[in-house]
Amino acid sequence: MNSEKINTLDPDGKLILTGSEKPWQDVVAGNSKISATLALRWKSENATHTDIQFLDNLNLRHDYFPPEIEMQLGGRHRGDIIEHTFAANALFPDYETRQHTVKPEQFNRDFRRGMVIEPRLGRFYPKGIFNGVQNVLASSMQPCRITDINETQISTDFSHPLANKPVELTMQIQHIWEIGSERGGRCSDITQLMTENGPGMQARYGSIATDFFSDQPFDRIDADDDAVFYQKLRMVQHLDSSCRAQIRQLYAELLPARGQILDLMASWDSHLPETLQAQVTGLGMNASELDANPVLSTCVVHDLNRDPSLPFADNSFDAIVCTASFEYLTQPDKIVSALAAVLKPGGLLVITFSNRWFPTKAVKIWSEIHEFERIGLVSETLQRNADFSELHTLSSRGLLRPQDDKYASELLLSDPVYALWATRR
Repeated sequence: MNSEKINTLDPDGKLILTGSEKPWQDVVAGNSKISATLALRWKSENATHTDIQFLDNLNLRHDYFPPEIEMQLGGRHRGDIIEHTFAANALFPDYETRQHTVKPEQFNRDFRRGMVIEPRLGRFYPKGIFNGVQNVLASSMQPCRITDINETQISTDFSHPLANKPVELTMQIQHIWEIGSERGGRCSDITQLMTENGPGMQARYGSIATDFFSDQPFDRIDADDDAVFYQKLRMVQHLDSSCRAQIRQLYAELLPARGQILDLMASWDSHLPETLQAQVTGLGMNASELDANPVLSTCVVHDLNRDPSLPFADNSFDAIVCTASFEYLTQPDKIVSALAAVLKPGGLLVITFSNRWFPTKAVKIWSEIHEFERIGLVSETLQRNADFSELHTLSSRGLLRPQDDKYASELLLSDPVYALWATRR
């Protein structure tokens, strides 16, 4: 018997081992359970996407794996990688049967208490928001998408958002142990675990731009001057350590080791890797927090919501990072244009965030849309600017919450990581 740590990251972003006793096995067999890192890789018309999920306690005896993956599992070792590319519709074969056209009055604008919801092109809504659709309950919260809208009808797609896309599935085995004696238990569908509740929702519907920009989306509960809110010193971490480690690892992989980097909306921790040798400029709202940041070479106090221009010369930076802050921007189009101006051609813009924020200062739409649609909102903002290309998105979910996190007794899973990066033309 050996003791392991399961589903945790060390400060360098590498998967490490934790606490529970398990009888290890050397190879995967019919009596095995495994934990694994699974990744979906796919493309939309304007971007490439990677969705990572960490899954524990996968049971080879009764869980359902895609046959193309299951046939490769036997005899595999810890660390081995299994992969298969599924053709369009192979994982979701009923794609062609899920289109619906309804009348505008069938859209329940009062679906959410205390809020009037308007149908918008390209956006996702719970299926139950549409009245009178055959075989759809009013209580259904599964997402569906508006694909066309006019005065007389609304066209919708009730299929999975990945249904018509080729998908590469990669599984890396992290741990293997013996199932032992079992009584009962439930069966899990690995495809469902990987693809439910998000993947696919971050992309446009074909080439149709998603309407995130109607209904005053960038209003805020607290519309007072940001200088008032941010004058309070907040020397605390807003994301758990596993989430921060993943962000740090992503920056290590993407950013140039040297050169000039702008940390946009910076604070006392830039989440940059220690190996970075670049000159880092921090632009933020609190001078004391910026002064406490050990990686910053230069500090600039500047309110982007009051003045979305940037106090830097054109072509100043090799890369720009924005960590857990994009949701506070009230003029994102103007700020993205300003970022393009100060980036060198070929420079990289990387935006990361999670599912924690200050509710009163975040823009209204951030709390109204699905987590994966927030990736879509940022993506759509970048695509509205012709200066950016080579758009990539990343989601990473499923790690266990670190035991030293203040929410460990309330929340099982670590804060998810969502990221986008694009290149300045």
